[in-house]
Amino acid sequence: MAIAAAAPTVTGSELPAVNYEPFASGFTAPLAMVPYRDGDHAFLVVDQTGVISFLGEKGGKPTGTFLDLRSKMVTLRPNFDERGLLGIALHPGFTRNGKVYVYYSAPLRKDGPKGFDHTGRLVEFKVPKGGHTADPATERLILSVDQPQWNHNGGLPVFGPDGYLYLGLGDGGAGNDRAMGHEDGGNGQALNRLLGKILRIDVNSGDPYGIPADNPLVGKEGRDEIYAWGIRNPWGLTFDTGGAGELIVADVGQNRFEEINVVRNGGNYGWPRAEGLASFDQKNPGEVTTVTATTAPATCLPPVLVYPHNESYGAAKAYGISVTGGHVYRGKAIEGLQGVYVFADWGTSWAVRNAGLFAGVRSKDGSWTMEILPGAKTPGKDSAMVTGFARDHDGELYVITNGSKSPTNANGAVWKIVPAP
Repeated sequence: MAIAAAAPTVTGSELPAVNYEPFASGFTAPLAMVPYRDGDHAFLVVDQTGVISFLGEKGGKPTGTFLDLRSKMVTLRPNFDERGLLGIALHPGFTRNGKVYVYYSAPLRKDGPKGFDHTGRLVEFKVPKGGHTADPATERLILSVDQPQWNHNGGLPVFGPDGYLYLGLGDGGAGNDRAMGHEDGGNGQALNRLLGKILRIDVNSGDPYGIPADNPLVGKEGRDEIYAWGIRNPWGLTFDTGGAGELIVADVGQNRFEEINVVRNGGNYGWPRAEGLASFDQKNPGEVTTVTATTAPATCLPPVLVYPHNESYGAAKAYGISVTGGHVYRGKAIEGLQGVYVFADWGTSWAVRNAGLFAGVRSKDGSWTMEILPGAKTPGKDSAMVTGFARDHDGELYVITNGSKSPTNANGAVWKIVPAP
């Protein structure tokens, strides 16, 4: 399938204006929030520092600790780090089995490859029947992945409508997918490695997991766990809870483009052969090209949306440097937003001013356009990095922010997206 798509268009459109409503604070570097139960235990908030906190249904301050993994993690760099406690997913049968899955950055395992930075761990915990907190003693290792560098970890687990667990992993770090610990041609294309992939496993069978029979590499060369490859650093995995239940993956680019992929039946999404809609040369990563280029390998699947870091790369404006994936809106409070994929860029608040939240709008013919949501551009009076998105049981959306690039300052917050007054 050849890569070919129109440049993203940003217009005034008929999208509704939105605002940020303060919902919760008192976190250090929050990355994710998932609905849990009710009352003081309505949500679980994942903090990069290693703590998962309870949050009440009306927000406010954390109401307690669900799980503390700080003693098991690497020591985070004080100014900026991409390691840490990175994601959480509740088993679809959680109310029955109490199983919870988290991904975190642990010190390099004892027999890990020499020179590697750390080991990523996907683990299972159980919440005792009648209890609220996870029992640390129930930790069970599902999957470990040695990481050559400290960055490009991905680490976001999510269950699909098929009941399988999906996990997005970055290419291992460094630049150009070309360094110590990276295969020739890049980890993203190396089918013998889990780095630079979207994995799909069955945690309900096997020991410690089973392989879905229809994973694309089953019976072929490569790791059976792999569902999609050619991924650089997936920061945002979500299934649309309406319609076809599509898997939408936000993949952070390098120096030129950010992209949004819709992953259907797996496949190759290009990295490091392609970045956005253009070919990528690992030895000449700054090669000038345009957002409408169609020179990427025909074996790569195209992103549905691309936006550039620099306006010299195409007609589209530069909206940021690091995409933060969101969710498709399926709530009822914001008329006109139904079915729209809402996302943002981590660098917008300091690299590009006055951008705000983005909308991925699907047309009847299946094509996508990118627009800026009208309304407030940044939450509160001060700029903040958008580190994640969340949704509640009603399909309403929330924006998760860190007031700085540091994982050590206690200025993380959660904001509810509401109609503009």
